[in-house]
Amino acid sequence: MAVYEIKDFSEIDFVSVNPAEDVFALPDGMRYVFSDHICDFCSSGGTVLETEGSEKAYFCVLCENELRWCEFANDFLPPTGDILKFLLPKKWTEQDLANWYQDYQEQRLTQETVRERILREGKE
Repeated sequence: MAVYEIKDFSEIDFVSVNPAEDVFALPDGMRYVFSDHICDFCSSGGTVLETEGSEKAYFCVLCENELRWCEFANDFLPPTGDILKFLLPKKWTEQDLANWYQDYQEQRLTQETVRERILREGKE
């Protein structure tokens, strides 16, 4: 494990780090490691950093956004009634979140339609 002292996340040399072990220390004392979570805004795995410890803060190095967990009631796909959680930009307004979730619903319903066709008719 190596600890890299950085001023900001743009200083990370992604070619030479070990994402499974390395730690990134910012001047304010916050220490970040690579997360197992994805940024649901840019949908890229391996780009999210999270703070060490129990109080988590998240940052996506690809879209350069601080992230937060956002919850939505699943009212469109079975089993309905559960809670869907996404890591989305912290700076977004409630309207931005609502718009993103509406787009997400439309995309997921399209995926479900394709899945049902494949199950019913087979691959084309």
